[in-house]
Amino acid sequence: MSRGAGAQVVSPTLCTYSILMDCCCRAGRPDLVVAFFGRLLRLGLRLNVISFNNLLKGLCQEGEVDKACNLFHEMPQLGVQPNVVIYTSIIDALSKCGAMDKAEVVLQQMVDQGIEPNIRTYTSLIHGYSASGQWKAAARVFKEMVSVGVLPNAVTLNSFMDSLCKHRRTKDARDIFDSMAAKGQKPDIFSYSIMLNGYAKEGYFEDMTDLFNLMVLNGIVPNHHIFNILINAYAKRGLMDEAMHMFEVMRQQGVNPNVVDYVVVMDSLCKMGRMDAALDKFTQMVNQGVSPNKAVYQCLVLGSCSHGHFVKAKELISEAINRGLFSNSVFFYPVINDLCKEGKVKEAQDMFDFILGIGRRPDVIMYNSLMDGYCLVGKVEEALRVLDAMKSAGLQPTAVTYAILLNGYCKIGRIADGLSLFREMSLSGVKPTTFMYNIILDGLFRSGRAVSAKEKFRTMSESGIPVGIVTYNIVLHGFCRNNCTDEAIELFKKLRGMNVKIDVITLTTMISAMFKTRRIEEAKDLFATISAIGLVPSVVSYSVMMTNFIK
Repeated sequence: MSRGAGAQVVSPTLCTYSILMDCCCRAGRPDLVVAFFGRLLRLGLRLNVISFNNLLKGLCQEGEVDKACNLFHEMPQLGVQPNVVIYTSIIDALSKCGAMDKAEVVLQQMVDQGIEPNIRTYTSLIHGYSASGQWKAAARVFKEMVSVGVLPNAVTLNSFMDSLCKHRRTKDARDIFDSMAAKGQKPDIFSYSIMLNGYAKEGYFEDMTDLFNLMVLNGIVPNHHIFNILINAYAKRGLMDEAMHMFEVMRQQGVNPNVVDYVVVMDSLCKMGRMDAALDKFTQMVNQGVSPNKAVYQCLVLGSCSHGHFVKAKELISEAINRGLFSNSVFFYPVINDLCKEGKVKEAQDMFDFILGIGRRPDVIMYNSLMDGYCLVGKVEEALRVLDAMKSAGLQPTAVTYAILLNGYCKIGRIADGLSLFREMSLSGVKPTTFMYNIILDGLFRSGRAVSAKEKFRTMSESGIPVGIVTYNIVLHGFCRNNCTDEAIELFKKLRGMNVKIDVITLTTMISAMFKTRRIEEAKDLFATISAIGLVPSVVSYSVMMTNFIK
């Protein structure tokens, strides 16, 4: 039979479109919601609250909160008055994007229209304030909700507890948690995870353990997230026996550790020097079918290097490369950098050569790190050798490269070589930075070349290089060191008239200068200024005051 023969054509109604729009919202297709609303308008169907609510939800899902708000404000002109659902949808959307002032305005409009906010309205506000870090505002809304007789549900309470815990008010959160059970609202696994995380962050390990035991006693089975909170907390505090125990409990309860869990445990074991235990965990992880990632190899390689197991470190690097995990030099930088910071430059050079030997091309950052390591132990000539190797590899020195070498020269008193390098750098097209000038100025003042330092400072100022309080502190201290105290005092007076935020180092330097020129009362006034402007006197500040008063 033909579809058209005698068939009655049924036109879609407003109800039909409302159902379609709701289905599209649930399916995550806000674009179709907008399209159906447009068709609804073209057909001239009378709009109602349901169709508007679906459209507003669709716009909010698409991130078009401003459009949703504009449409919301136009509703009365289109003959439709918003109800509690629509008001709450707008408040929820504004809260999720952090526009809490606008959300409060809509709430006030809602109340002015005689529409009472419901639990979802208040929950949206509490969640919004919590997410934006305004726990006091969240507390205000919570109290307001309770005062008007709206009973909070588990979602509301969890959101509020989360806000309190994030602001280190775990004890207040625990009061809320305990009140849930007292009012017949059984805390769920989310409630427990929030509290456990709060205790972990604040270091309340006894409370954390007790709450975990209470959770198990109340029949709530810990999930992967719960175990991760506890293992991470114990491991970060170096309580590895407890972390390992919880790790085994997790496995015994059938919750399989993932690569993140293994990394947390292995990284902490490596930092404590328990390399055998870390490698045992690595073997266990592989045997359990968990594939190691970059983070796994990174913590094991760094741990092996830090504790002198360089052969093992090289084995791990080769294994990681064979797995295709390290296609560039980004991974190797922390290895070289950590060794250099620990003063193990010889070992860093050995690892650097190994990396070259396996066909990996170090980048400028790695070369800079090795140069910095040599400069830190006073071996500038070796750093220059690395510089030559870097240039031979086709890599050009950066501003950081020159800053490292300048610092190296100045630290060992080779200021003339530093100045020569500074000139070479300028000729090569690398622009001097504030940090570089600070190094040169400090080096010149320390070597007694105050006149040259003044010239450099003048050049720096005239070149438009930003001059901050660190530079001024170097110059002030340099003046005082080289018996140019009057010039230091003059510069300090200028600073106080400029838009430069002085710090405790500035004031301590000038207190010392005032004592040197026997301006005792001015020194006392400056010491009082430290606290008056909200700073805290340092050990050096007190030492300067005590030394000069004892005299």
